Amino acid sequence: MPTVNDDFNRTVTRLDLDSELSGIFTPGASANLRFAAADLARFNACVAQVAPGMPTLDGPQLAGAARRLSRAVGAGNESRFIQTRMRRVCEMRALLGDAHWTCEPQLRERMQAVVAYIDDAPGLVPDDVPGIGGLDDALLVDLAMESLRGELDEYADFCRYRASEAARQGTASEQVPMDRAEWSARRQEEILMERQLRRARGSSYASDEGGAALFRVG
Repeated sequence: MPTVNDDFNRTVTRLDLDSELSGIFTPGASANLRFAAADLARFNACVAQVAPGMPTLDGPQLAGAARRLSRAVGAGNESRFIQTRMRRVCEMRALLGDAHWTCEPQLRERMQAVVAYIDDAPGLVPDDVPGIGGLDDALLVDLAMESLRGELDEYADFCRYRASEAARQGTASEQVPMDRAEWSARRQEEILMERQLRRARGSSYASDEGGAALFRVG
């Protein structure tokens, strides 16, 4: 079931979307959700694009997820399940708008599909529904993260590395002449250097009797 946590390793395929187990009635807006066939079709078409092979979701499943999330969040609270996934959308927007970062066309198309669905309001669960607004957006992001997580994590590391270089040079990140290829090359150099340091730390000067004599204090 949808929960209010930050674990991005969970995906929709492991969420409890069984409508029969969601409760007969939950007070609040989630009990009155109705999904138009056209909106459901658009949502599932986007699901098929960002997560090929995922079965289509129907109205009762989404309503059941909304009821369970509404109970978990509680009246007057915001859902961290939704909030954390919307932050991932911000990362997608940043990546798509960064001319210095290149990625596989298929991954870019999936991110574009997610952003386009979210920007085409109001969606299945309008953002102004208390506690569960934008649940369909969050579920879509959750599905997309199965294939996008690695790419977004690498981009985040690229941004951190570029920001540190900008601080060192005393300039803005956008002014640092670095692209994905250069970032990758520098990271590889750091990995090799770290391996060499580990080997050096693992060696023992004391095992060499001649070396030990050199450091003897009389």
